[in-house]
Amino acid sequence: MTALRRAVFACAAAVTLLTAQHARATGPAPAHAADVSAEGIPGTTIPAEPPRVAADDLAAELPARARALGLARDPRWLALLHINGGDTRSDVESRYFFLAADGESDPEAELDATLAAFLDPADRAPRDEPAQCIFGARFHWLDEQLHFDSRMPRLACERREAWMRMLAPDRAWVVFPAAYLNNPSSMFGHTLLRLDGREVRAGTPLLAYAVNFAANSTDTNGALFAVKGLFGGYSGQFSVLPYYEKIREYARLESRDLWEYPLDLDAAQKRMLLLHLWELRGAEFTYYFFTRNCSYELLTLLKVARPDLDWGDAFRWRAIPSDTLRVLGPLLAGPPAWRPALATTVGHQAAQLAPAERMAMLDLAAGRLAPGDLRAEPTARARALGLANDLIFYRANAGELPRDQAIARSQALLRARAEAPAPAGFTPPERPATSPDGGHATRRAVVETGWLGGRPGVGLRLRPAYHDLLDAPAGYGAGQQIGFLDLHLRTDIDGRDARWGIDLVDIVSVAPFDAVFQPISWRVRGAVERAEHGRRLASGIVEGGPGLTLGQPDRLAAYGFAMTRAEANADLDRNLGLAIGPVIGLLGQPLPGWLARVEAGWLRGLDSPDLHRLAVEQRWRLATDLALGLRLSSGDQAGRRLREAMLGLHAYF
Repeated sequence: MTALRRAVFACAAAVTLLTAQHARATGPAPAHAADVSAEGIPGTTIPAEPPRVAADDLAAELPARARALGLARDPRWLALLHINGGDTRSDVESRYFFLAADGESDPEAELDATLAAFLDPADRAPRDEPAQCIFGARFHWLDEQLHFDSRMPRLACERREAWMRMLAPDRAWVVFPAAYLNNPSSMFGHTLLRLDGREVRAGTPLLAYAVNFAANSTDTNGALFAVKGLFGGYSGQFSVLPYYEKIREYARLESRDLWEYPLDLDAAQKRMLLLHLWELRGAEFTYYFFTRNCSYELLTLLKVARPDLDWGDAFRWRAIPSDTLRVLGPLLAGPPAWRPALATTVGHQAAQLAPAERMAMLDLAAGRLAPGDLRAEPTARARALGLANDLIFYRANAGELPRDQAIARSQALLRARAEAPAPAGFTPPERPATSPDGGHATRRAVVETGWLGGRPGVGLRLRPAYHDLLDAPAGYGAGQQIGFLDLHLRTDIDGRDARWGIDLVDIVSVAPFDAVFQPISWRVRGAVERAEHGRRLASGIVEGGPGLTLGQPDRLAAYGFAMTRAEANADLDRNLGLAIGPVIGLLGQPLPGWLARVEAGWLRGLDSPDLHRLAVEQRWRLATDLALGLRLSSGDQAGRRLREAMLGLHAYF
């Protein structure tokens, strides 16, 4: 090294020392929400690089030792590269996540390139940082396996360390926002990670941070999102943001209860988690709605911190959030906590009001009654004012009330509530007895026997996902149905009347409509089935429509839908038939574990046969993953009478 080069390094070392002393004296700069996103993480200037001290023999020695130990095929190395579940290629799409030209599919080449980059602090590709400062989790794990000695340079990486000190989690949780049918991206639920720091220890969990994986999408059309998500039309990314933002999105805007599962992670495991999260800054993943989704990728993140987390090939074809919760058992430190959504709380409190109080509360929320004109005793006044304000907040966030009107009404209510200091005296919502991981499994097989058209018959149904109106609602909620690829086969005993079909998608929302909440119920179904008219060719069917529900599905509810049905079949005029008409029904739970439904439909064919159908269905829960079902149905299509009486055993797995 020349005298000039030695002088440059001496000056750089002095500047680094002074900078570090100043940082210790002043502490890290404060950060705000935007500072912790996946793409804009704050930090100080990376210190001047130290002299290259690695010997040439180490550059050859480390890869040789790694090959001798088989590290390139070690599941922990594959987890760091996000090659999981028997895959041969990483889920990460971003080229800058890999140091080898084919690192996404060649773990050994990526390991060799990583070791070479660690030995060369001057190499600042691909993110204008030394590889040691980018890939801290890789460095930590390889150090544990290969025992780096003094020939390996070790960099301070102050930018990364400042970010990690800012998060500094004392505790971590997996959070499950419950399923929400009105958002296709969340109809199965969602999972994210919550990190609790010093502020949370003071009793303010909303000040925690959230680690979230989501599709990169600006599409507002739910159907478009679902279709593109099914076929890999989006990429996904991890992000870090304040937890209160996710609380606002899920619990307040989308009316979704939150379940928070505490994780058993020690200090070293939490550090490994953060090191890997730093590696993933801005990295884009392949995103598929059913497989490589939020819940699956959250598991791959946790696997880096807890290598004992193993799901085998359970999620090769589908990764439903409630199923991913079930594999977290070894990682959990206790039972989940429950955080009710704003809608849950408002609905529970409204049910505690006397009729006159409820009317006053609704008039206050609608602006028909001024707070100063409310005449009631102190407790009743406090209840009506406070609940009216919460209802206004809910309606404004749901887009049901203009923001300027909501603000004006809310301010008047809050001023009046401050002048009515009496406690409202509401009891809190009761925690559900079953958490989402405790419900029935999401796959189902049904074996049936009974009568088809007056003759003995048998049937078989297979449904990969997920839940219907008569499945036990524990862990799922009542009045929701989401079915995909439900295959049904039925035949009489001599095979003369075979019937088959597959419901590609079958979604029903039976949402109670009342004075407090006015949601629209709806249903949509797409299917292929053997036609029951003409030459009995296969038909493609799409049907659906809006509806209204009165009552409570977990007790007794009456519903009705205005249905439109389109059928494509070569035996129909112009190969297409349309029918419209009402479908009405009753849904209830007469006794715990016993669900029943009666449904009738009359669809008038515009240029296709009329359809009339009456069905009575009951299901008895025998165990968490076992039920007994009875279905009686009678229908008329194109003059042909169709009758069934089938008893079936439902097994969930």
